[in-house]
Parts: sequence; structure tokens; C-alpha cells
Amino acid sequence: MIRACQSRKRHAKSGNPPAARGLTSQPSALAHLEALLDDGGQIMLGTVKPIVGAAVAHDGSQTLAMLKRRPGETVEQLLQRLDRAVYTAIDTGLRVDEINQPKSDVRYTLK
Repeated sequence: MIRACQSRKRHAKSGNPPAARGLTSQPSALAHLEALLDDGGQIMLGTVKPIVGAAVAHDGSQTLAMLKRRPGETVEQLLQRLDRAVYTAIDTGLRVDEINQPKSDVRYTLK
């Protein structure tokens, strides 16, 4: 959460009013994803063959989280889980990986 606040403060110095930057007075429900993107990271939603409905967050040097969309899960719910997984990775160093199976020789990574 500290990184999210720091990113918002950095953008607040731009001199543009909040409406011009697309910001509102409401805090973002996806603050950790927003901070990740602001810091040059990336997120991907889609297919990482053969996984359909993958959500991946990468900070520019390492993958922070790889999630599989659950049956009946909305995209909004998937993004909320990805946001929490990014927070966990930044806060504790633990990466959430629902895509790679521990007993499998196949590994999927974002390059």
C-alpha cells in the first residue's frame, strides 16, 4: 500500500487537476495493480496456452503472480485477486502461482 500511495503522490505533482488525469477522490479498489503499472510493471489477462483465463502480474524483472480464473469468477473478481496477490508478493516476497504445477516439467513464464 505504501508503494501505491507513493505512486499517487508522484503523479499528483504533475500539476494537472485530478479530472484531467482521470483520477477521482475515491481510492482505487485495485491500488496495488495501479502502483505496479505506474512503476513500469505489466499485467496480462487472457490465454497462456493451454491455460484459458490467466492473470499475470510482472514488475519488469520478475513475475509476481500467475492466477487461473475460477469457474464462475468475473473479470472484476479475478483482478481483485490479482491485486491481493501483487500486494502479498511485494509485502512478503511470496509469489502466487496457480498455473505451474509442482509435479510438472512444464513451466509457463512471462518474458
